[in-house]
Amino acid sequence: MSNPFTCCITCHSEKINKVRGAFPVAIHDKTWKVPNIEYYVCTQCGEKFMDLDNESKIDAYLKNKNLHVASKS
Repeated sequence: MSNPFTCCITCHSEKINKVRGAFPVAIHDKTWKVPNIEYYVCTQCGEKFMDLDNESKIDAYLKNKNLHVASKS
């Protein structure tokens, strides 16, 4: 799959790198590292972001661990 992002979602820099590894997710004052996630890191500001497929993998991992994230409504 090619990079769906052309620039950083925060600072709009075009200097972004694809990474595969543990992605940190903060839930209830604790940080969980979700393994084997493909995401992007901006080399300019450090922002981490990912596509929807990998967000679904994180959701499935958290559900499997009985961890819940409050909805953003």
